[in-house]
Amino acid sequence: MKYCMSCQSKSVVFGKTKIKVGREFFETNAEHCSICNKVAISPKLQKQIDEWALQFTKSIIEIQPFFSKKMSSRIEFYARSFNLNKSEFMKLCTAFYLLEMTRLKNFKTLRENIFIESQKIFNGEKSKICVSIKYQLFKKITLYAEMWNLEYESNVMEEAVQFCIFILDNQSGMIEESKKIKLVNFVEYHAMAS
Repeated sequence: MKYCMSCQSKSVVFGKTKIKVGREFFETNAEHCSICNKVAISPKLQKQIDEWALQFTKSIIEIQPFFSKKMSSRIEFYARSFNLNKSEFMKLCTAFYLLEMTRLKNFKTLRENIFIESQKIFNGEKSKICVSIKYQLFKKITLYAEMWNLEYESNVMEEAVQFCIFILDNQSGMIEESKKIKLVNFVEYHAMAS
């Protein structure tokens, strides 16, 4: 038997296994731990999972980010201004954040500064909002959560929405106007498509 890197036991076997993808399960034959059920996902297996999951027309998971009342009211305001519901707006903010903002050279510093400023502005008791998402966005969120050591996928959406609201509300000059224009164009384009 091979060694499991997850539970540190000699318990890796080859056979039928299930891999949880959101709230769905991908069934395959692969090496997996007979104790903790962890599967080492090779690029080939990842490709099979991607092809399988991209066939779903429905959402595969529901993320539950928590926002303060102040933040929720800003989300509602911007969602209405783009003629979207809150869920659609938050998904677009998350996609924009992951596709565009994370590429900035100063992203790490900007991320920290915006988080600190947002916490000052949008503090208070938080409540959850349920957002159903499809596989493509789920995959990006999961990867980002792993890269930045975030405990939950919902933390990614919280961060992304805070970041985008901060861009849209920005009066401090911390973000160039071109980023706001890019975000507005991104949301408007995708809002028209939906």
